[in-house]
Amino acid sequence: MKNIYKINLIVIMLISALFSCSKDEVGTPTITTFSSQTNPNASGVPGDLLKIEGTNLSGLKQIVLDNKLDVSFNPNLNSNIAIFFNIPNYDFENPYNFGVQPIKFVTANGVVDSQINIIQPAPVFGNFSVLNPKLGNKVTIKGRWFIDVSSVTFGGEPLDYTLVSDKEMYFTVPTDATAGANVVITTPAGSTPIVPPGPGVANTTFLDINFGFVDYLFEDFDGNGLYKSTWGSYGDAGALSVTAIGQTANSAQYDYYGATANGYNGCQNNEAGAFLPSSATAASKVTFKMMVNANPGTSFDVILDTWAYNFTITTSGWQEVSAVLDQFGSGYNPGNAATDTKKVDPSGILQVKVSLPNNGIVSSVKFDDIKFRVEE
Repeated sequence: MKNIYKINLIVIMLISALFSCSKDEVGTPTITTFSSQTNPNASGVPGDLLKIEGTNLSGLKQIVLDNKLDVSFNPNLNSNIAIFFNIPNYDFENPYNFGVQPIKFVTANGVVDSQINIIQPAPVFGNFSVLNPKLGNKVTIKGRWFIDVSSVTFGGEPLDYTLVSDKEMYFTVPTDATAGANVVITTPAGSTPIVPPGPGVANTTFLDINFGFVDYLFEDFDGNGLYKSTWGSYGDAGALSVTAIGQTANSAQYDYYGATANGYNGCQNNEAGAFLPSSATAASKVTFKMMVNANPGTSFDVILDTWAYNFTITTSGWQEVSAVLDQFGSGYNPGNAATDTKKVDPSGILQVKVSLPNNGIVSSVKFDDIKFRVEE
């Protein structure tokens, strides 16, 4: 009888021990892999979906970020071997920290601790509230990820700014600005990229300042501008292309092959009527502007009807050239500007011409974005 009692007691103890071990084993959740949509490690940006794989993960009750923030999740997406959840979207009013931080998973089988790295996205520029503000005007910037902003600069110079949210800020245009410039927002995650302004370029960070001028786009060779006709060449001309590769899209390219029979050469728009306002009669208040690209040392004339100005390129690459219209000389001669008592009437201009020296030397010039800036 005693032996039977001892045997039964031993069996009960063994079963109890086995049950206890099995319960402990089932009740210990473990993590084997922790990854995001974009990163094999436990890293991601706000909104990213993360996946945890392991064992005994069933019955997920709570996810706690940094020991203080409850993370929402869909219990239908979780199982005994996997947990899915999204990094919470950033709330400017109730922010969380970026970087490596603890995260806790409370399951029916116990608690498992881990770490997550929430990556702060770089700031994204959206738009300016005013495209051509005057000096001293307030300008609002809209975008995303304006978080822990360390600086805002205009042309490389610091700006005083007011942060409204992670999507909005405003500043005042410096009263001592002398030209338009890029506005750059910098955070610990990086800076808004500088995008050169140009035809068809959206969301550029370049802010053009209104100094009392109005810009009239004459031709950009992409279908925009006041001029809606065709271009042709004349004299000892070579080839003319109005679909050459430009800085951002199409440009014009005029090539002179060195012929001298006529003694002149060039390209021009067909007369399409006066394009500047009738009030723009003062040559001293209108500036011709154009983007050009040619070999350093290249000289060319810009001719407005019969009024000429000579430009010489000193550096390579795309660059802007400009001249006030009262510096243009009459009779196709740039040298007449100093002695001419009568100046060109901007309101009556019909043609823009580009001419290379007729000296027998082969040369070429690309040009684009022809503008006239009229002082108000």
